[in-house]
Formats: sequence, C-alpha cells, structure tokens
Amino acid sequence: MNEESKKFFKNIKKILREAVDITVPILCLGVVVQLIVGESLLGWNPIQNIQNAINSLGQNNFIGVAALLVLYSVFKKQ
Repeated sequence: MNEESKKFFKNIKKILREAVDITVPILCLGVVVQLIVGESLLGWNPIQNIQNAINSLGQNNFIGVAALLVLYSVFKKQ
C-alpha cells in the first residue's frame, strides 16, 4: 500500500471512531430514558432498534451473544 492510501484509510478510521464516540452516548441516554419513562421517545424506540439489529444478525443464539460482546467491547473502550 502506498502512503496516499494509508492516509486515506487512516482518515476513514478517524471519522468512524469520532462518529461512534458521538452516537454511543446518545444511544445509551436514549436507552436509559426509555427505561425510566417506559415509552418511546418522540417516535424513537432505541431498545426495540437494538433488539431488531441483533435479531437481523440471525436467529441463532450464538450470533446474538457475539453481537452483545461487540457492543460490550465498544462500551468498554469508552
């Protein structure tokens, strides 16, 4: 790989990391508020969205556990 492509991928990685750094706290706040309130937030249902995302990965329990481990590692890094 040449220097230009390395720089390009480094910038993409930086952008994705910053996007995750912004969205994970918002997602966590949405989950906590929905658990406290017990209803969706202005039409946004973060708990159902997380369940749908895990279910879309497959009905197999192993895949669901793997998805939870990935989510845990993302939260743990922060």
